[in-house]
Amino acid sequence: MKYNLKGGLWFILTSVLLVSFIISAVILAEDEMISVSSDWQGSIFGNLGGQNKITKENFEINENTDGTVRLRSSNNRGKIESKSEGIAYYFKEVPADANFELSATATVESFEMHNQVSFGLMVRDKVLINESNKEDIGYTLAAGILNAKKDVPKIGFYRTAEGQTKLGELVNDAVPSAGNTYDLSIKKSGDVYILKFGNEEPVIIENFSGFETGKLFAGLYTARNTTVIFSDINFSLDTRKVKDLHVDTTAMPTDYLLEEELDLTGLKVTAEFSDGSKEILSEDDYIVTGFDSNTVGTNPISINYNGVSRTVNLEINSLTCTGLKIKYYPAKTDYYLGDRFDPEGFAVMAEYNEGYKSEELTVDKYTFSIAGESMPGSDYVFDSAGEKIVTVSSMENPAISISFAVNVKTAEITGLEISKVPEKELYFLSDKLNLTGMTVYAKYSDGSRIRLMKDEFSVSSLDTTSPGEKKVIISHKGKEAVLNLTVKMKELTGLEVTEYPQTTFYLGDDFTSRGLEVSLVYDNGDKEVLAGSNYTVDFSNFDNTKMGVYDVKIIPTDSLITAITYPVTVREKTEYEWKYTRFGQSTSEEDNFIDIKEDGTIELASINGGGKVATDHDGISFYYTVIDASKDNFVLSADIKVIEYAKSPHDGQEAFGIMARDAIGEFGDTGVFASNMVGLGGYSGGTKEPNGTQLFMRTGVESSDGAGSNGTSSMMIKEEKPKTSNTYPAKEYRLTLAKTNSGYTGRLNGGKEVMLFEPNFLNVQDSKVYLGFFAGRVGHIEVSNVDFKVSAAKTDAPKVGPSEEAVTPTLDFLSLDKTSKTDYNFLLKSNVKGIVIVKQGRKVIARDQVVKAKQEYLIETELAENTKTNFSVSFLPDDTQYLTSCDKLVKNFTVEMKSYVEDGDIYVSPTAISGGAGTLEDPLDLDTAISFVREGQKIILLEGRYVRDSKLEIKKYNDGTAEARKYLIAAANTNPIIDFDKKTEGVLLSGDYWQVKGIEFTRSAANEKGFVVGGNHNIIEECLFYENGNTGLQISRTDINEDDKSKWPSYNLILNCTSFDNRDPSDNNADGFAAKLTSGVGNVFRGCIAHHNIDDGWDLYTKVGTGAIGPVVIEDSIAYSNGTLTDGTVGNGDKNGFKLGGEGVHVPHIIKNCLAFDNGAVGFTSNSNPAVIAINNIALNNIGRNLEFTTYKEIAVDFEIDGFMSIATKDIPADNFPVELESAKNYMFNGSVSENQLDNRINKNDFVTLIPQLPFERDDNGRIMIGDFLKLTTK
Repeated sequence: MKYNLKGGLWFILTSVLLVSFIISAVILAEDEMISVSSDWQGSIFGNLGGQNKITKENFEINENTDGTVRLRSSNNRGKIESKSEGIAYYFKEVPADANFELSATATVESFEMHNQVSFGLMVRDKVLINESNKEDIGYTLAAGILNAKKDVPKIGFYRTAEGQTKLGELVNDAVPSAGNTYDLSIKKSGDVYILKFGNEEPVIIENFSGFETGKLFAGLYTARNTTVIFSDINFSLDTRKVKDLHVDTTAMPTDYLLEEELDLTGLKVTAEFSDGSKEILSEDDYIVTGFDSNTVGTNPISINYNGVSRTVNLEINSLTCTGLKIKYYPAKTDYYLGDRFDPEGFAVMAEYNEGYKSEELTVDKYTFSIAGESMPGSDYVFDSAGEKIVTVSSMENPAISISFAVNVKTAEITGLEISKVPEKELYFLSDKLNLTGMTVYAKYSDGSRIRLMKDEFSVSSLDTTSPGEKKVIISHKGKEAVLNLTVKMKELTGLEVTEYPQTTFYLGDDFTSRGLEVSLVYDNGDKEVLAGSNYTVDFSNFDNTKMGVYDVKIIPTDSLITAITYPVTVREKTEYEWKYTRFGQSTSEEDNFIDIKEDGTIELASINGGGKVATDHDGISFYYTVIDASKDNFVLSADIKVIEYAKSPHDGQEAFGIMARDAIGEFGDTGVFASNMVGLGGYSGGTKEPNGTQLFMRTGVESSDGAGSNGTSSMMIKEEKPKTSNTYPAKEYRLTLAKTNSGYTGRLNGGKEVMLFEPNFLNVQDSKVYLGFFAGRVGHIEVSNVDFKVSAAKTDAPKVGPSEEAVTPTLDFLSLDKTSKTDYNFLLKSNVKGIVIVKQGRKVIARDQVVKAKQEYLIETELAENTKTNFSVSFLPDDTQYLTSCDKLVKNFTVEMKSYVEDGDIYVSPTAISGGAGTLEDPLDLDTAISFVREGQKIILLEGRYVRDSKLEIKKYNDGTAEARKYLIAAANTNPIIDFDKKTEGVLLSGDYWQVKGIEFTRSAANEKGFVVGGNHNIIEECLFYENGNTGLQISRTDINEDDKSKWPSYNLILNCTSFDNRDPSDNNADGFAAKLTSGVGNVFRGCIAHHNIDDGWDLYTKVGTGAIGPVVIEDSIAYSNGTLTDGTVGNGDKNGFKLGGEGVHVPHIIKNCLAFDNGAVGFTSNSNPAVIAINNIALNNIGRNLEFTTYKEIAVDFEIDGFMSIATKDIPADNFPVELESAKNYMFNGSVSENQLDNRINKNDFVTLIPQLPFERDDNGRIMIGDFLKLTTK
């Protein structure tokens, strides 16, 4: 420990034991969980969940011999919540009126992503000694991480009698994960506190008065699931009393511009102490508060030191505009006589105070003038031809202006043309005019036709007070066009049932039409409810003694109106049989069960992680009955009590409630089973999605293997996690799921219905609907007060479609904004249909071109060399679509064309900037080089560590060619490292024909991959991927919206690369290499090594919902020791060497000439893929087994195994594979020996050595050298 001694008045605080009590006998001895030999103290206290939770398994406070302190809170014990804390606390008592500073460096060993997990420095006014108590624990202030799972975590908090207040934001540093380091400090000066967490801005708390006991404690803490090593712990205490504070601002700047930063240069602060001594203070000694340069005027700031403060007045001055620069010209710069000036698309930059600041001005900060006439926006009308000068003036400083020219053509208007009449040409009395779909052009004497916007022409009124042929006049610049329309009186077309009564009856039931509503229907769409006295219901055809369908007649009293009928059904009453089943992945007899109690209550459970409701398949406990998918509708209601639901945090696959599905698996089958389904109840659908009561569904499934699945979607009803305290009987919690001819509806209690307008999607796998109550993953419920009704779909109310939702038009640019080529493809896309006008600079390169909804629109053009080119796009949505707005969209886009080192390659270095030349002597920065590298040109990375705070992106369309790749390579004899500093995702390679060679990629952020290949025909060679926050390198789409499999990444080669020590926060996802979920065809891994990754070495996982990926080839590669990191950390994942599929999807991956040894699970696993092809592979001592080629029992196998050697010198399970694959070439381990079909055996004596020399070295060509390892002897 380090202590600061100063002026004889600093001292080392000795600890005082404040609280003593007899620890419960269930608690382990303190020295087993708290080891403190210094004058600091350790205690576990607060909201811990009970006294028996204070154990060494759950907590640790340990002083290490190197001066560091290890704090651990495990197994969901402790927390930081709004009303209390439960912590492991290493602390000292501090005099309440003293001033101090506590600092330390925190290195994270483990950290679970949860909003109540926290660590840091803490000041409290009360400490309990090893006591579980959430009520009487005092108040606190902390510099520590909080809300880690939120988009923007917090970096401090305090809790007082007023409640908890969260402070600061984590924006510069990465969210905590293993290996991350943060410098922390808390400084107290009087009633001012400064909290510092890592590289974030300090949080200053003034006038803090939240402590109440008259005592203070300062220390280090952890809460919930985190382990942290604290080092460089410094505690400085100052008990001197300050008599006065003298502030001299003579040499300090006191005049500032808006938003200028505070400059304390020249400020002299002298403290005078009660003993008469004086001391000149440094900036580190005092605290400055109150600075705010966002408002013009006097800004008083306070200089605070040890409880004394002085005020200094600063003057904040307004900015002065000293220059304007046009960023984008208006989209329209060519006009005709009589046109109004249109500034849309215009953008201007203002410079302030001779370069102090530059920003784009908002429209309220500048004005336009033409010919000396000022006008707001588009009020000016051009009345003469020729070039006109438009002057833009700053409203902040009218003396500053800039001008540009527009052209007014001499051509005169000759007429108007209605090129497309509106959709509506027939009107009824009192209708309003609707010109949707009408297109009007103005014709000019120069032969041009200019489309008019709606605000450019006037329209006469339409008289709909009387029927007849009507004319509407379209006018523009004195010219007219006539639109002929028709107005008529509405006419009655007949009657309609608008609310249906009961339509299904059982034998013996009396007829009733209660609830019937009948309306008059007119040809204009109007409906008027007809009073019951104006019609009679004739049910004389109804016969409740015979099953059948009967027409009920509605006879209006007005004989001129035709009677109508509606059908009803008479059925035999059915006693529906209810059954229980369990099926699907991870279900079991132990974790999935039902108990029907004497009072009829149904207890249904899927616990301990058993089962799931996943995106494409389910594993559930299901209590159900069966109805006909096409003939029956239903209403099923019940009260639900939640006994247990979802872990905290939830894992996204838990659910409970009512479910209807079109197929069920066999009882006890634990294979993947998929069906279409709709459910109502507790559901989240993902770890980052809210957990509440939802109507959720899966559609598109064609067969039980999940083929065709569209995945799941949901509609939130109540965003509150269901639990015992808010479900029946503690609170009303009644679920109602119903099927009508329009679809499926869900309702909680008596609330609003939500509806899925898909009535037939459960009539796919068979003709039945399996309907009932379910639980999955962590779902344990009681069902009571069940109400179940079935009706005949044939005679229920007819189908009604959903209301159309208006679409908000968008316009997106897809093109590169930086390029090294003059040949340029300008790409845009809109979500709606419309027309565009595109200008390059001030030249129109496309006019009135049709853009189809959700389709790319391409213009081939030429860019000027080594400069920026502006594009301006005017997009007019087609107003026949249902849109939130049909207004014109104007967007600007700038492309920079640039080329570096015309006759050579580009050099980059870690310290270079974008202004470099790209030469060896004057290198360039990496991002600029990637943006502007030419086809065939190399980017050469010089030695060093390229530490980043943003991803490294090679964008789509930044392509080389088959003849001239783009290169990103290490300089000769160097090892450049691209370090993502745990702050961001790694590399996103979306371009084609790149070659990346000899570079190390490391330390991507938690849950982010080190390198993702999303383009085609790329080569990644001799690279290392390690210590990333997820998989080292993965081949998968980089555009999450790209569902076209032909555009998934294909024909990529990963050559002679190594991936190791990759670890995600949950310790179960980070693989060495992966090509999964959305990878295309032709991808190859050759000569690669994956070792010591927390999950698998290779993962080729496939989901039934997304379907088969392209076959992958893995050859001449090695996977070893996966599932455990090089530091010995053991993961929670699968731990396989080569995982070659998923969910029973048939993909003929090829793996050949590969080795797998010492992996934590299986060396080579098909992972249910029935089609793996394995040629000449060797497996040794894999803990789970060497080989497992299996799939689900309903799937036909299509494996090939040729030349496999499975060797064991340890006690491991036997290989598992179809017996028909035994052959003379395959030596399989049967649990005792390795032998082939001819009973020939191999053992350790048949090999030169079974001990590898690690790490493996590579030859000059990058090939792996394994020496004599697994080399057969001459015999």
